[in-house]
Amino acid sequence: MKKHLANILKFLISLALGIGLVYWSLKGVTAEQRKMISDSFQRANYGWLSFLIIFGFASNFFRTQRWRLLLKPLGYTPDYWNTFASVMIMFFANLAFPRLGEVLRCSILAKYEKVPVEKSIGTMVLERIVDLISIFILGGIVLLFEFRHFYNFFLSFFLSDKPNANAAAQTSYTKYIVLLCIVLAIVVGAFYMIRKHGWEKLSAAIKNKLKGLGEGIVSIKDLENKWEFLFHTIMIWVCYILMPYFSFKCLNETSHLGVIAAMANVFFGGFAMVATQGGIGAFQIVTQKVLATYGIAAIIGLSYGWISWSVQTVFVIFGGILSLVFLALYNKESEMYE
Repeated sequence: MKKHLANILKFLISLALGIGLVYWSLKGVTAEQRKMISDSFQRANYGWLSFLIIFGFASNFFRTQRWRLLLKPLGYTPDYWNTFASVMIMFFANLAFPRLGEVLRCSILAKYEKVPVEKSIGTMVLERIVDLISIFILGGIVLLFEFRHFYNFFLSFFLSDKPNANAAAQTSYTKYIVLLCIVLAIVVGAFYMIRKHGWEKLSAAIKNKLKGLGEGIVSIKDLENKWEFLFHTIMIWVCYILMPYFSFKCLNETSHLGVIAAMANVFFGGFAMVATQGGIGAFQIVTQKVLATYGIAAIIGLSYGWISWSVQTVFVIFGGILSLVFLALYNKESEMYE
């Protein structure tokens, strides 16, 4: 019961944070700027935006085969299309409730492919580790090519003061307040965990987590097809990079942005997507800030963030619903011929 209440609380906090960020991002937008956002939706080239869907689908094809490779050493080779549908449903379910999708996709394989949930969950944890390593490698590449670019941006964003401009001064105070709140939240959270569990128990739990992380990484060496696993991992992230690379071209103001800008959008946007429920609010703000480093006007960056998030969210919703229908029909036909 306590676990369910904790999950519901996490969901409500995440959703509230997302709504709060949406309000924060739009509260300073004038009526004229709101019209500019609306106009951006109308004049956007949805042909280019279709690449968000095309490469989104493609990434899930690679993710499906990679998961099947992880299940093979355990003695299971699930049907490709059942596995693919479970991956699509995972992203759909995560829109409704944090981490529900991961559990649901394992349950789908348990139902249709007789893969024990506890075993598929183990492979899911390994996938998370690999994806976490991948996104940090991506971030490292971005910083390697654009270090001065983003260094100057963060320096000006967090430390700049313009005493002669009241609006700028207020923004500066807001930044310091936000930073203070983050630091206080970390301190209070750490104090609560230490008081509740004790330093020794908490320290042991952290060590076990780190040990498990190391064991998970090392376990990849037992894969029969290591190079195929690496290929599918790389292709997943290539697809993620190509999504913004092509969709940037939907607006004239962002059409010139290249591969490194797309990689930066994926890196920072990836963390934003898990910061709030479905990335709402956080993704738009982060996208706006990232594009600002490339000279894109704030309102255009915010417009692109909303356009990109909307298309991706609609794709995930329709893909998830269609996958639920597909599972029922596909497995019904399979049972008829058994």
